[in-house]
Order: sequence, then C-alpha cells, then structure tokens
Amino acid sequence: MNINHILVLTTDLKAMESFWIKLIGLQVGERPAFPFYGIWIYSNDRPLIHIAEQATADFGNGAIAHVALEGSNYKALLERLGKSTYVYTEKMVPLSGELQVFIIGPDGLIVEMLFPLNQQQNLTENKQQLAYKTNEHLEFLGGEIL
Repeated sequence: MNINHILVLTTDLKAMESFWIKLIGLQVGERPAFPFYGIWIYSNDRPLIHIAEQATADFGNGAIAHVALEGSNYKALLERLGKSTYVYTEKMVPLSGELQVFIIGPDGLIVEMLFPLNQQQNLTENKQQLAYKTNEHLEFLGGEIL
C-alpha cells in the first residue's frame, strides 16, 4: 500500500498555498472539480497534499483531516467493513471516476482508501449515489466542509 495524499484543512487558502509552495518547495497542480474550495499541491508531477478551505478553524482532529491510501481490492474492503462496526462513506472522484471509501476509525481517525478505475467492475451502488453534490455536508472528509 502507498500513501496517495493527505487532506489539510485551512481557513486561509492563500496562506496555506504559500506555505507549501514558497517554503516547502512544492507546486500547485490540477485538481478534480470537487464542490468545495481547495487546491492540490504536487511533488514531482504527482498530487501529494489536498488543501480544503473552511470557514472556521473548528477542524475536529486538527488541520490534517485524513490520510489517503491506495487500495487494491475494493470488494474485499467492503466485505470487511460490512462485518465491522466502523462507519464509512463511498464516493467517486469527479472526472477520473476513481472510487473512494472514507472510514472513521478509532479516536476519530479518518482514512480514505482510493481505488483505481480497474476496480469499477466491483461497484455495487448506482454511480449517481457516489457523486459529490453541491452544498453536500462533507464531514466524512475530516472537517465541516460545505
């Protein structure tokens, strides 16, 4: 498994962007059309840090909202989740169609499992149900993102 990206929450998108670009030395890159404000920060032409803007600094677990891991077996994960007591939310990345499973673990830890397009044959739900919606309450991302 590999770390895919980290979601960082901020009340000041420009300041956070400047921190990662000017201080850390990364670059702004292309971002899917999520229905909330944010940017992607890239390292070596690969997305690494996803920054999402929030109206208040009430971040729950802190500025690092969740860690995303690249998954390899979507169906097996859903079977394990079905036998567990953990709460999870399934979504689909706009444009790319990658599948996302956000899991709330112990102590409120949020882990996103991201599955490549070749896992879509295991998709059991209607794709429309997995799409992001404008003004959707996105607490599963790790904050009060609207």
